[in-house]
Amino acid sequence: MPTATTSPSCASASPRATGPWMRPPKSSARSGRSCTPRIELADEAAPRARVQCPIAFDGCPIRCMTRKTLPDMSTDADTLLSQDASPSAAHGNACLVVIRGARLGTRVPLDNAQITIGRDSSCDFQISERNVSRTHCRITRHSEAFWLEDLGSTNRTMLNGNAVEQAPLSDGDQVRVGSTVLKFIGPGNIEADYHLELHENAVRDALTGLYNRRQLIGVLEHEIRKRRGRIGQPLALALLDIDHFKQINDELGHLGGDSALRQLTAVLSDHVRPRNILARIGGEEFALLMPETELEDARQHLDRIREAVADYSFEIEGQRRRLTISIGVVAWVPEMQGTSDFLRAADEFLYRAKRTGRNRIC
Repeated sequence: MPTATTSPSCASASPRATGPWMRPPKSSARSGRSCTPRIELADEAAPRARVQCPIAFDGCPIRCMTRKTLPDMSTDADTLLSQDASPSAAHGNACLVVIRGARLGTRVPLDNAQITIGRDSSCDFQISERNVSRTHCRITRHSEAFWLEDLGSTNRTMLNGNAVEQAPLSDGDQVRVGSTVLKFIGPGNIEADYHLELHENAVRDALTGLYNRRQLIGVLEHEIRKRRGRIGQPLALALLDIDHFKQINDELGHLGGDSALRQLTAVLSDHVRPRNILARIGGEEFALLMPETELEDARQHLDRIREAVADYSFEIEGQRRRLTISIGVVAWVPEMQGTSDFLRAADEFLYRAKRTGRNRIC
């Protein structure tokens, strides 16, 4: 695919900080805009990030929140009659909410036919406590009813203070797994909407509606845990940064900068794949997590995104502007110690792209 402009390769660039992760990359044969990263692992493990994910990743595609046009709410307008609706339709689906434990405030939707809870990373909701069994308990949905079932756990599953083998759940019930207590919010309970709103506010960036940095870290930790000791599950991470964004703020003000960020979000969201995780992690910097994606496939996909941004005409404070992005991308390898190593490697390649002319992938 032809590139928008011609620029030198970033193969000759040096990383911002000479570190044990980096070796000079080979030049890419497919485009003058990219370089093939190689990673050399540190002898000493970098400190692991200890950021707690507010909820377990559910694999849903990211959608941007947009401003909606409000109807006429003047006092002269006629009063509308409300349509009758069932409580379950009006107040959302059932969920569990952590009310005590390390993942306090986490909302666990009960949308699937069943979910498993336990210490193992394969569980739908993981609780990393030593007194929790690998597969501790299960919640199964039968029509509008939900059943709690212990799966032979060592320390039993407690429902409202009593050990149970199998029991139906009622609205407000409390389930204890290890030291974690979860409250069951049944279908039709308006409290489910309340917790959903709290969850959205906690994990979303207010300006763009994308996931925020805290949620991205949680998703990264979840995806890395799934790949511990397993082979053949690729994972790629890209960091994207708007080139010369400071000029937009200086010339058109912060409102102009906000407008550019929202428009860029729309362009990126139109081109990311459904399983990809797009987040705004600070200022003009975005992250794109690509599960089950090999590095070369990720680079080709990102090059199409880069071209789409370069070809888009941004309308900012009444002016038409062209913007470009620089991208650093890296593949996860088992020797990485955690999210901090993964993010650091991607950040080094992003800086390389900036140093070698911008509007490119490294």
